[in-house]
Amino acid sequence: MVSFTKDKDLRLFIINTLATRMTRAEALTYLKDKGYNISIAQYDRIKTAIRDSRHSRLNEIALNGFIDAHLEAIDTFIEIKRQMWINYHSEQNPYKKVEILTQIANLQPYINEYYASSQELMADKTKELKNSKDIVE
Repeated sequence: MVSFTKDKDLRLFIINTLATRMTRAEALTYLKDKGYNISIAQYDRIKTAIRDSRHSRLNEIALNGFIDAHLEAIDTFIEIKRQMWINYHSEQNPYKKVEILTQIANLQPYINEYYASSQELMADKTKELKNSKDIVE
């Protein structure tokens, strides 16, 4: 089971054997081609550990996926706002300048909402860390 926790590549290759419904023989051949010459018993142990941990893995994927998407959205809004300001400063038509300012103002609530939810997320994580420390002590 040491390989399950220490070698992420092996774990991902074994997940691939499960996802593609390989037989044991096919899986061992596939793993050998990837540089992992393991026994059937070792394969079965790692496979069982992967299956047993699927709920925690799913939670981890969901949390990290959410955080990545959240940060990407913030970065996108900030870049849009930056580009709008560039366009504003290069625009000569006063009407179009007002239109760009209006769009910048319309974008701000979205950015504020993402920042507010970021603060909530960080507060929840801080509380979770504090609670886990209290349990250990």
